[in-house]
Amino acid sequence: MAKLHALTVQEGVNASGPGGQWSVNGISTIHAGTASTDTVHLDVSGSAQLGVYATTAIYFRFGISGASGTDDDCVAANDLIIPEATLIFVTIPRGLGKTIYFNHLGVVATTVKTVEI
Repeated sequence: MAKLHALTVQEGVNASGPGGQWSVNGISTIHAGTASTDTVHLDVSGSAQLGVYATTAIYFRFGISGASGTDDDCVAANDLIIPEATLIFVTIPRGLGKTIYFNHLGVVATTVKTVEI
């Protein structure tokens, strides 16, 4: 988890760029299916950006609940998609609340690697 409180004001303002600490998360291989209840909920509350790489395409959304069966589960018809074998960096939307989750669901069974900045 990134330690944003350890940054100066100037570094904090620039955290969406090269600032912050690099923290590697464990690999997500939980995608055993593509039903919305198979959504993986990753707590990214302490970070400014998230780097994501998935072996196959994934649906994603940010939310405030980490429990499966909630409104934060991914829905293929509604959510954004990250194409397969693509490395992207996404700014975490701080306006959602104090606790923020990166919710993701594989289009097919997949492996997802993430880093927090």
